[in-house]
Amino acid sequence: MAEVLHDHFALHAMGDGRVAWSPILLVGPAGIGKTEAARWLAARLSLPFRVIDMASTQSSSPLAGSESFWSNSEPGVVFEQLAYQPLANPVIVLDELDKTDQQRPYDPLAALYTLLEPRSARDFIDLSIRDFAIDASHVNWIATANSIESISAPLLSRMTVLHVQAPTPEQVAHIARQMYGRMRAESPWGSGFAPTLDDQVLDKLKNLPPRTLGLALKRALGRAARDERDHIRVCDLPALGSSPRKAMGFVA
Repeated sequence: MAEVLHDHFALHAMGDGRVAWSPILLVGPAGIGKTEAARWLAARLSLPFRVIDMASTQSSSPLAGSESFWSNSEPGVVFEQLAYQPLANPVIVLDELDKTDQQRPYDPLAALYTLLEPRSARDFIDLSIRDFAIDASHVNWIATANSIESISAPLLSRMTVLHVQAPTPEQVAHIARQMYGRMRAESPWGSGFAPTLDDQVLDKLKNLPPRTLGLALKRALGRAARDERDHIRVCDLPALGSSPRKAMGFVA
């Protein structure tokens, strides 16, 4: 992905200097950190960032808004990002694009055929606000998928498809540092914990899939809080191997 982005950045540096790239589709096994990589990129570039879970999307309204005749009509993510954020080139992630249910009465992917084409995106109209068009051609799109088999050819033709390999342990350790820092920054209890993770803790975390890092860190922070400590120890981490599922029960 770095090579593709460098090409786009170099091209735009010759023009207006804005941060922009053509729509990208990251394809790879589940849980290897595709969405986290997009989040990291947006943070490094200081761009607004939103994730849309395409697997649970029932229509195109999360992207393009809902018709104004509905009582609960509201704008979509694209309009919200362009109208209420200070920058017009946000990063919008279409998470699990290959799991979108296209058999629904309202195609969840319908708006993408307009939004992923710069020429048509310049005159994008949100369905809840049809009085004027907005320029959505500067939105930076990143989609994620486990495979491309269920994605239509017209959509694939609008994106640069990049196959992502599982991160190395060193890269997972870096992701863990970033995730821990974001937890501290975004949580009301964050300032109560040390600014960095111990090396021994990182050595254990780097063997986890990126998808499970967040849960492991949250559990470890909770255990540290129970012991009134400001840092995580290795013993705070949940068991890293697979274990039998425990039954849940209730007692009087």
